[in-house]
Amino acid sequence: MPTPAPSPTAPGQAPPDRVTQATLLLLSALTVMSGATIAPALPAMQAHFADTPNAALLVKLALTILGIVIAVTAPLFGVLADRYGRRPVLLAALALYVIGGGSGLIAQSLGQVLLGRIVLGLAVAGTMTAAGALVNDLFSGAARGRFLSQQAAFTSFGGAVLLPLGGVLAAVGWRAPFFLYLAAALLLPLLLRLPRGIPGVAPDLTGPVQAPRWGAVTLVYALALGYMVVFYLMPAQGPFLLRALDASPGLTGLMLGSSTLMAAVTSLVFSRFAGRFDPRRLAGLGMVVVALGWLLVFRAPGLAVVEAGLLVAGLGGGLIFPNLYAWLADLTPPAWRGRVTAGMSSAVFLGQFLSPLLLAAPAGHEAQGFAAGAALAAGMGALLLVLSVRGRRAPTAPVPHTGLN
Repeated sequence: MPTPAPSPTAPGQAPPDRVTQATLLLLSALTVMSGATIAPALPAMQAHFADTPNAALLVKLALTILGIVIAVTAPLFGVLADRYGRRPVLLAALALYVIGGGSGLIAQSLGQVLLGRIVLGLAVAGTMTAAGALVNDLFSGAARGRFLSQQAAFTSFGGAVLLPLGGVLAAVGWRAPFFLYLAAALLLPLLLRLPRGIPGVAPDLTGPVQAPRWGAVTLVYALALGYMVVFYLMPAQGPFLLRALDASPGLTGLMLGSSTLMAAVTSLVFSRFAGRFDPRRLAGLGMVVVALGWLLVFRAPGLAVVEAGLLVAGLGGGLIFPNLYAWLADLTPPAWRGRVTAGMSSAVFLGQFLSPLLLAAPAGHEAQGFAAGAALAAGMGALLLVLSVRGRRAPTAPVPHTGLN
């Protein structure tokens, strides 16, 4: 039996051990893996199910239906994580991940593919919510900001690997990328050594429980949703735009992966400066840079300029989520971490689900959605920059010694 990890430490004490940190990073990779793995296979999947009514829309939903499932069920997982602890939720989610993710290997219809994706969505909802709450329990202050940036970098590096790998496997057949989901089972020994994590039992929380600052929390949710609508243009619309420009599945995976690789580099560099700048300002700057990248994609005459736009968007994207999550952590009392993190998960994946519906582009005009995405990103960036100028960063809520991603 693996040795349990030590309990979370109070502020000023040592951070969790390296194995626990590595486990949290690997869990974050499961989130990006849920979509990135099959994105390059979407055109081949559409061709395979060409006789199915509405195949074009249903194939895109195979990528994004996870979003609506997570948006609806993440609050439930947040309640469970706060009541029963993070580790039990993560173990159940891991089992669902392997079952739902691998089901594409045997699915005989688009309906069966979508059912498996719904199960996978349940798994990601549990993983993302419980893992995010655990990060907030185990880290505080500047250390939390650094780890969130490292986590974002790791997630982006995962996308940079998984998108090209998915492209290579998609060249073999549309089912082949589904094999990658089975690898999640390897995380079981690492999950067994995580702390159970039940913040509600902390002695500091026996008095009146502070409520979150719901107005500001709701704004963070709205910005996260809007950014995912913008970001998901890349995996949902990108493969079809690149196919129209005669890119092969392998090249499609490499080009999409280059954007996430750039985001990883940005997040990694930023992690060295976490806590020194207002997170609203950095997230706003990232939004503006993403808008410039999507504008390049929209105006691109060929693959070279599309690649430039993807790289620029990745440069800005690496700043957004670490800073939105840091801002949210500042607004969240310890007793509410699971539920508030669940709300963020709902917002993120609702945006993922809505992206191809709100920014859909007609055949022959695949770049059109990127123009609308650029405008939305620019507007959100302007709002964040105004907020960072008009008000100082809210002080970080005190983090008591807890028992809890």
